[in-house]
Amino acid sequence: MPASHAPDRPHAHRRWVLWSSVGFAVLALLPWFISFGPVSGGPAGILAAVVTTGTMGTIFLLASRNPGQSARLNQALTLQGVSVLLVAIGNGVRLAHALGVPVPVIPGVAEISEFAIWIMGFVALVRIPLQPIEKENRWRVAIDITISYIGIAVVLFVLWSLPGMRDAPPAARSRLMFFDLMEAGNLLVLNLILVRGSLHAAKTAVAWMAAAVVVDTFYLVAFQYCTAHMNIGPALLDSIFFVDIFVYTVAGLYFLNGTESREDVAPRSPLLRIINPLPFCAVLGVGGLLILSAVDHANPSVVVLAVGEVLMAALLVVRVAGSTLESLRLAKEKAEIERRAETQKIEIIKRLSGGVSHVINNLMTVVLGNAQLLRSSTPPTSPDVESIDAISKAAQDASRLAGRLGLASGNKQRGDEPKPLADLVLSRKDAVIRIVGMKRDVHWDVPDSQGKALVAPADAEVIVSELVSNAGEATYHAGKITIRIRDQVIPEGTPHCTSTGLHSVLEVSDTGRGISTDDLPRLVEPFFSNRPFHEGRGLGLSVVQGIVSRYRGSLLIETVPGTGSIVRVFLPVGGPSESP
Repeated sequence: MPASHAPDRPHAHRRWVLWSSVGFAVLALLPWFISFGPVSGGPAGILAAVVTTGTMGTIFLLASRNPGQSARLNQALTLQGVSVLLVAIGNGVRLAHALGVPVPVIPGVAEISEFAIWIMGFVALVRIPLQPIEKENRWRVAIDITISYIGIAVVLFVLWSLPGMRDAPPAARSRLMFFDLMEAGNLLVLNLILVRGSLHAAKTAVAWMAAAVVVDTFYLVAFQYCTAHMNIGPALLDSIFFVDIFVYTVAGLYFLNGTESREDVAPRSPLLRIINPLPFCAVLGVGGLLILSAVDHANPSVVVLAVGEVLMAALLVVRVAGSTLESLRLAKEKAEIERRAETQKIEIIKRLSGGVSHVINNLMTVVLGNAQLLRSSTPPTSPDVESIDAISKAAQDASRLAGRLGLASGNKQRGDEPKPLADLVLSRKDAVIRIVGMKRDVHWDVPDSQGKALVAPADAEVIVSELVSNAGEATYHAGKITIRIRDQVIPEGTPHCTSTGLHSVLEVSDTGRGISTDDLPRLVEPFFSNRPFHEGRGLGLSVVQGIVSRYRGSLLIETVPGTGSIVRVFLPVGGPSESP
């Protein structure tokens, strides 16, 4: 098909599915009103079976010619198409008998062809490319198959215990045993499809194939049920036959119009890894049979049903419990991986800060030394004095920045003995006013009995300066900033704290513009800033995070865009970990 017509292809496919639904719905309803269908034996019903199965087999053979699919999928579709065409040929022979056309009958050919058809269809289902089974999921597959097999075994036991089944001739009983083998194979394939999942591009087609397997299993059980109750007519089987062909036909249409990509693999839903609907349905189905049989007190199958129900329920509990434990284990592993990644990121920030501060300090020492030499050799009345002083001031600011980066990397300054956090914060009152200006309302809430954590003065200076500077810039040229200190006991399991026990909490809040929720995860990155480029400096929270982590403390940021932000620093009180 030309590329220009590609957009019309999905619409044409939907139209085919729609018209097929209408046609097969009529065929599925007719057996309930007239004798119509391959089981009933009427020429019209058998002819409809020949046409529908022939059409379905042709669709699968055409789908197997798709060059965009893998060789394995094309093999599966070829086997499926050939097996269905053999069914169409068998129905053609039955049609000839129904019309009175003499056709030679060879003993055993029907049974052999029926077995060959099933084998080809089974191999075709197994050959459909599915996602691989993870090692940790193999036990789930085994339990699911066991539950499904126990369920179908219990159902078959109940059917075989009915009077009609006991009175059936040996040939019919042998044929039913063969059908039971088919059911076992179908359940195996269905479990694999549900647990493993299909390739992304063939996902819809394989889902319809799985639905067809369900209809097949239902048809085989219904066939044995009708055999066990000899007074039940064939309308149910004829109707299910046409429903089965319809589902397979829709799957073939999806294979015919779709393409498979080995690279394009969709991840499996975590829910289907935990909950497979097939064993749940098996337990519910056997439970329903148990309730129905319990109503008839003379039914000897109640004991078998009860034993089977208990066994399946126990396996189901093991399956769900195991899946839950597996999910918890994976969640813990993920949390541990994230914790290690965060630790490594902080360590990288420390090393980067230390290296950058060392380089900046060396460079600024050279700049400041030469600026001082130039200043001493320049007359005070020279117009160059102002420029030289500006160079010296910039070099000094850069040196102070290098010192802050050094603190963030873990370098301790000499003579920087730890002091109570509250005393250090209060000593910064004048500096805070200089940072934020006179137009902002700064409120202090620092009780004398609070803030006992011991902090190095240089560390406290950096923390207060960075947090207050951020609050000042967030409030533009007016607004309220609150600096609060309190002591708080952090219980075990608090998500935002890495340590427990008594902590001193430094809280800086503002009534400014707040921070976007998209920016929150990146606030502690060393080179991130949510400010416009022309405003210069970043948030400085990476430096604060580096200092706080050395005390085994925590940094918590809360914000509402357009309302304001609250930044809390948690520092442990007491213990050797507080010393930088």
